[in-house]
Amino acid sequence: MPSDPLPSRRISQVLHEGFADPAAGPRRRLAQAELVDDWLTGLWETVDAPASGAALAAIGSLGRRDLGPGSDLDLVLLLDPDAVDADGAQRLASALWYPIWDSGTSLDHAVRTPVECEDVAREDLLAAISLLDLRPVAGDPDLVADTARRVRAQWRREARRRLGDLVVLAADRSGRYGSLAHSTEPNLKSDRGGLRDVTVIRALAESWLADHDHGIVDAAARTLADARDALQAVTGTAGTRLGRADQDAVAALTGHATADDHHTVLAEAARAVTWQLHRAVRAAEAAGARSATRGTGTERRPALTRLPHGVLVASGEVTVDPGSPDRLRDLAAVRHAAATGLPLADATLARMASSEAAPLTPAQRDVLVDALAGEHFAAAYEALDVSGIFARWIPGWAEVRNRPQRSTVHRFTVDRHQVQTVLEAQRFLSRVSRPDLLLIAALLHDLGKRADRRDHAAEGAPLAETAARRLGFGEPDVRAVGLLVREHLTLISLATGRDLADPATLHDLLTAVGHDADTLELLRALTEADALAAGPAAWSTWRADLVDHLTDLARDALRGTAPAPRTVLTPQRGVADAVLAAVRDSGSAQVIYPAHTEDEPISQICAGAPDGDGVFAAMARVLVRLRLDVHSAVVLSRHGVALNTWWVAAAPSDLPHPSVLRSALDRELAHRDRPDARVLELPPAPPPRTTEDTPVVTVLPDASREATVIQVNARNRPSLLADVAAAITEHGLQVRSAHMLTLGRRAVDVLYLTDQHGRVLDPPTTGRIVSALMDAAAT
Repeated sequence: MPSDPLPSRRISQVLHEGFADPAAGPRRRLAQAELVDDWLTGLWETVDAPASGAALAAIGSLGRRDLGPGSDLDLVLLLDPDAVDADGAQRLASALWYPIWDSGTSLDHAVRTPVECEDVAREDLLAAISLLDLRPVAGDPDLVADTARRVRAQWRREARRRLGDLVVLAADRSGRYGSLAHSTEPNLKSDRGGLRDVTVIRALAESWLADHDHGIVDAAARTLADARDALQAVTGTAGTRLGRADQDAVAALTGHATADDHHTVLAEAARAVTWQLHRAVRAAEAAGARSATRGTGTERRPALTRLPHGVLVASGEVTVDPGSPDRLRDLAAVRHAAATGLPLADATLARMASSEAAPLTPAQRDVLVDALAGEHFAAAYEALDVSGIFARWIPGWAEVRNRPQRSTVHRFTVDRHQVQTVLEAQRFLSRVSRPDLLLIAALLHDLGKRADRRDHAAEGAPLAETAARRLGFGEPDVRAVGLLVREHLTLISLATGRDLADPATLHDLLTAVGHDADTLELLRALTEADALAAGPAAWSTWRADLVDHLTDLARDALRGTAPAPRTVLTPQRGVADAVLAAVRDSGSAQVIYPAHTEDEPISQICAGAPDGDGVFAAMARVLVRLRLDVHSAVVLSRHGVALNTWWVAAAPSDLPHPSVLRSALDRELAHRDRPDARVLELPPAPPPRTTEDTPVVTVLPDASREATVIQVNARNRPSLLADVAAAITEHGLQVRSAHMLTLGRRAVDVLYLTDQHGRVLDPPTTGRIVSALMDAAAT
């Protein structure tokens, strides 16, 4: 036996070659598979294998000749039991598997006879799908061909019985992973519309129950596989989750100018795969149903249900009567699909796609609004969108379709987020006077999120008005939709980023809604629906309390009634008094935690200390050292005591004991005049990577008549608030209140500042503190 019969390159090296030409994906993968085949053939020639009755076969990505840099090898050693006994099988397997492991390659292996492969294909759904890719690599080709015939015959015999299991398999993965097309960090393999769904589509075709558009699926599979290969080359791992940190490099390696451009291409491919899977499953189910009634004497003509406006339901699909008026008929079909979850027939979608997209009449508009209220609207939208219909109906939709969102708060692309906002808005339809305007505003509220758009709410308002006008709304309603889109961030921004006790905050909200109670209710509903659609990080009990508090203030003002006493964002009276008394008695810092419910994600900390310069900054540094994320703060000075209340993102059970915080605060205050003692024990922030990381400090001139309000919008880091507080202390200013909001990796801190006498800052002082805050935020 030769001493070194194998190629000098390791298999892992072979898999990572060929990325100089990103456009050569399919050719590269084929060439890599051929190189691996050669490697394995060389290995086979070194083992003592019989001339017939034994073969090495590939399944999985190697079987499909679709290897990526992180692929493992799925190999089956096929043996004829009449040609190789058990001992011989063991020796042959060891001679094959150990050199492959030694080559540094991940290996999934099995030793089976053709009959055993047939049995496995009958009992194990996933194994059956995998064995459909069986391909000879070395040894007896007739043995592999016989096994492949057995497996395919078994698959086709069991296809109808297994169809339900296939559907469940696809649905289960969708529930656990989500949609690749609409994800901001998609899993290229496992998400709905990913490479695993391509495998299921092809398996259905092998069953002869349903075929698919091979050109569309093959092109989408190439796009997804190119992205997978580039990702694995960039990361050096076998992972298939395309995280934000790798998206720019992967886009460049696949030949795209930006990560957003690449994401749009991936989303298009994933949506095509999802739709082809949907169509294949429906066709397979229909074939199974026809087979079940064949020969039984059962009436095989499909039941037909006629509905208003020419809508028909036949064979579990929504279709239309060709003799009915076109546009109203089509919209009524969409309404029925959105209400029932029944799919729109392919012929109906094709007819809609070829029809003229004219402005809607009021009757047609009302039917569309009814469709938006359907609980299955998302599924209906996907069918319309993948057929190119929705973008023809809604002006401006094409520009946000498949557009990713770079904020970690968001879980969906822009278009899918708007659809999700419609679904979330449905819960508020009974609470507003114009549910139609709420649904339309939810559908259109982010049309301004296009490339190079800074203020998407303001820039989206005229786009939404244009769309609403085309959808059949009159001018007063068009203006109302434009107002809701323009102001859809106003309520939550004011509630979480401004002092609710300041009359200017309420004034700004009332101005935004035009002093109209109905508009206020619509904006409140849209605010929550938008946040819920974004994701869990965008809405919480704490934010809901703040939004409700400000909304209640506005309701009271519009009714002309005096506001009821409220405690939102004010210290609990008894706790504040207890801290004040304890500080005056002891002359040192005191900390009390007000009572909370255990499931509340925001906790309140009331801390007091003898008043003086630097108390606010010292408290901020202590909270940073204890890893407590500050959301808001109210700063008071009473009878020579600085009484600061902090709202932090932590459950009560996660807070340190009050004595720990009190001792840390005493130590910090004792050394507050020493610059060396102010250094936080935290790693320095990395330098800005893009212009978006540059801090922006803005004076809000009309936000308050009682203080100078300054907003610091900067890249978030643990020490940001402490650095900002230190800058304020160094300039001898007072903080009346502070409000923090974290959006992805950005922090937005709104500070209400006064001079030492509690007065609004003069222009020179304002200029100096703005410059200092810029430096502090950029540190």
